[in-house]
Parts: sequence; C-alpha cells; structure tokens
Amino acid sequence: MKERDTPQDVAGQEGPLVARPALRRGFLSVRTLLSFAIAAALLVLVWFLNDLSIEDILDRLSRANPWLIVAAFVVYWSNFPLRTLRWRILLNNAVKHEETTPKYTMWGLFQILYISWFVNGVIPLKMGDVYRAYMARANYGTSLTRTLGTVFTERVLDVVSLILIVLVSSVFVLQLPEVGEDVGRIIMVAVVALAALAAAVFAMLVFGSPIFRRFPKRVGEIYERFHSGVFDSWTWRSGPLLWLLSFVIWSAEMGRLTLVTRAVGLELGLGTVFFSGAAASLLLAFPTPGGLGAVDGGLIGLLRVAGGVSAGPAGVVAIIDRFISYWCVTVSGAAMFALTRMKR
Repeated sequence: MKERDTPQDVAGQEGPLVARPALRRGFLSVRTLLSFAIAAALLVLVWFLNDLSIEDILDRLSRANPWLIVAAFVVYWSNFPLRTLRWRILLNNAVKHEETTPKYTMWGLFQILYISWFVNGVIPLKMGDVYRAYMARANYGTSLTRTLGTVFTERVLDVVSLILIVLVSSVFVLQLPEVGEDVGRIIMVAVVALAALAAAVFAMLVFGSPIFRRFPKRVGEIYERFHSGVFDSWTWRSGPLLWLLSFVIWSAEMGRLTLVTRAVGLELGLGTVFFSGAAASLLLAFPTPGGLGAVDGGLIGLLRVAGGVSAGPAGVVAIIDRFISYWCVTVSGAAMFALTRMKR
C-alpha cells in the first residue's frame, strides 16, 4: 500500500480550528517580529542611502499615470490563474503515487495559492510554501511532503526562468553607454547561481535516495515522498508547457514593471526593465516577509545601475511596484484567508 505522511484526522474537522491560532502565533513570534524589524531597517537604510525626499516622492506619485498603474494591477493579478494552472499540472503528475486520486479544482487551488502568498507576506522564510502544502493536505488528503516537492519544483522553474531572463536581457543592457562594472558582477552571480542550482538538482536526483536510505526508515520514507513530488511532478510530456507557463508568468511580471516605469514617465528599454526586475525578484529569497526591504532596495539600485535612473524616479517605481506586488496581495490575501470556506 502506498503511504502518506498524514494522520487520519488531518483532513477532519479540527483542520480549520487549529490553523488560525497557529498562524497567529507564527505572525506574533519573535522571529517574525525580528524579520519585520530587519525589513524596516533595510527600508530606512535604502531611503537614506538614496537621499530620497518625501516631498519629491509625493510630487512624482501625484503625477503618475493612474491608468497605467491600473493596467499594471491587471497584468500582475492575471498571473495567478497561470500559476494555479502550472501547480495543478505538477500536482496531477505527482498524484499517481497517492492513495487517492484527488480532483484538484482550479478555484480551490487558486485560493490555496493566493493565501500562501499572504502567508509569505507576513511570515519570513517562505513559510507560505509550507502552509500551501498543509492546506492541500487538509482539503485534498494528499501527502504533505510530496506536495512540498511540487512546490520545490515550481520554485526551481521560477528561479531558472528569472536567471535566464537576467542573462538574456543583459545582452541589451551591456550595450548601454552608462552601464558600469556592477552589471558584469550581477551577470556573474546569475551564472554561478544557475550552475549551483543545476548541480543541486542533479545531486538530489542521483544521490538523494541512496543517501537517505541510510537514515532511519521513517526519515527515508519522508524524503522519498518529497523526492517523488520533486521529480514525478515533471514529465517530458508536460515539461514544455511548464516552461512556457513559467516564462509567460515572469514576462508578465516584467510587463507589470514596464507599465509602472511608464506610469512615472520613464522611457526605459525593455532590456533594462527585464534585467532590473528579474534580478530584483531573485531577492524574494531574502529571509524577510515577501522579501520586504531587500526587493525594494534592490529594485532601486538596479534601476540606477542598469538604467541610469536618478534616485527619485527609481524610488517611486519601487513604491508603486511593491504596492501592487506586495501590499495589495498581502491585504487581499488576508481577506481571502478570513472568508474562504476551505479548511485552513
């Protein structure tokens, strides 16, 4: 019989009764409060290092094109159905090893994924990804670690897509006369990161199972389910579609940033916008909620280094872009968490 790592009562009635207190404790934990303090310190540091002015920021915000900002909202939120579809494909590929065959609905998975974005926005260390696996287990009865494996594969697709966007767009950025040595360093970091990620995935594929068989049986079984989620969620048949969805998703993310730059009157080339946006998005891995502070500061710095943008306009772009991609999603995700009928 195929095994799962879920107790029999996980999908039972106590699921929604224990989730809210647990999430509240996570939000009010010392670790979370400290991460917000670090994020606040980073934002203050970015503000002073770039010598930003409140009056200048407010003036530029007041002159921004509201219709282009609305368009940026629409482009960004249109990504979530695509993300949901990609995750559903990964789950359906891995489901052949489950005891049951869950019927994953797009609306159900959309809610789980969107709520996980909210959790990532209020709790550090990407704990929303873990919470996503818990919600999938509670509502579909699937293995927690196998579902985590599908989320890991999704993150690999994201990171590889971002690094490739950085490398391709750098070809255009390097032709600009104002570009300095910092861009070359960023490209080198991207190349090293891509090589390291490829090596890590290859090592997991070849050596992961043999190594964990030496551990206690329970640990080995947990890893095998995670391993299954990672590698069984990918098939040669679905692979091209998964890559296509990943590149469309991140191209739309860069499209959002392009609209924001146009809204504040910047006429940057697409190569500069894609390079700056993709490199800044890699900072989402920074261990603050939603990469708060790191992504904001990174985006300002990259726009200045790669695009020659002055501090004021770069700061306004970062404020509007993060308002769309962080603050609005966190607030609306909290509302969905409160109103959803799904087990939490």
